[in-house]
Amino acid sequence: MQNEPLVSVIIPTYNRGRLILDSVNSVLNQTYKNIELIVVDDCSTDDTKEIIETIKDFRIKYIKLEKNSGACVARNRGIEKSTGEFIAFNDSDDLWLPEKICRQIDFLNKNNADIALCKMECRTPENKFIHNFPNIEQDKQISFIELLKYNSASTQTLFGKSECFKNIMFDAKMPRLQDWDEALRLSIKYKVFYQNEILVHTFFQKDSISTHPEKGILAMEMLFEKHKDAILSDPEIVESFFKKKASFVCKTGKNPKEEMKMIFKYNRTTGTFIKYMLAVFNLYTLFFKIKNSL
Repeated sequence: MQNEPLVSVIIPTYNRGRLILDSVNSVLNQTYKNIELIVVDDCSTDDTKEIIETIKDFRIKYIKLEKNSGACVARNRGIEKSTGEFIAFNDSDDLWLPEKICRQIDFLNKNNADIALCKMECRTPENKFIHNFPNIEQDKQISFIELLKYNSASTQTLFGKSECFKNIMFDAKMPRLQDWDEALRLSIKYKVFYQNEILVHTFFQKDSISTHPEKGILAMEMLFEKHKDAILSDPEIVESFFKKKASFVCKTGKNPKEEMKMIFKYNRTTGTFIKYMLAVFNLYTLFFKIKNSL
């Protein structure tokens, strides 16, 4: 342990007292032991503080924000207070596999990388398997353009050199997709690699931010303003980007006519024309619902 670099692990939490113990233990029980675990409480009103205080481990640091400010502010506070050579993140309702830190440090060193993103297994709160994310089947370096075309980032999978996160913190203004935004900005300056190993189990909670498609639409609009030139430079990126935005629009029950129009404008194929016509005649949302029910 004396020769192992310190790894700072940051867990933001808000009213997850009923879940956070397993998340914390999945970090403390890593095969890699030289850890500082920074739990940043985003002004919870439940028993989160009392539950953390029951854990007698010198590696835990508990910080409570003065007002509820969102997960990105909590993560950034954790980054500011961290002292490790590396930084990793977990969420208060997700679990790490026991060798996550060890495997990601080895991977980083092997590839001379700055940041690593691993694969995660997605499950329901009842522990029913949904799918694995991302849908990539090989270790590889991921460029900014590749990340823009396909979001392969999730906060729980992020692991990297401390300097990267201290230089490029999370954007607290993003209402959703903060992990994608962070990975995109990191990939412009640093070497980001994808590690094809499942090292995290994530659980989709009913009160998760991912259940609010309106925030997804707003986040996509903000990402478009940040990376407009890069998005519009490639028809494939235009299609993948606005198809993702269209899915959020459909989940609100609205018709993604403008999104389909944008795709057809920059990528004129028979397929994009048909989808645009479906949107023109207000049928795309129905098509989306049928497709996603199969």
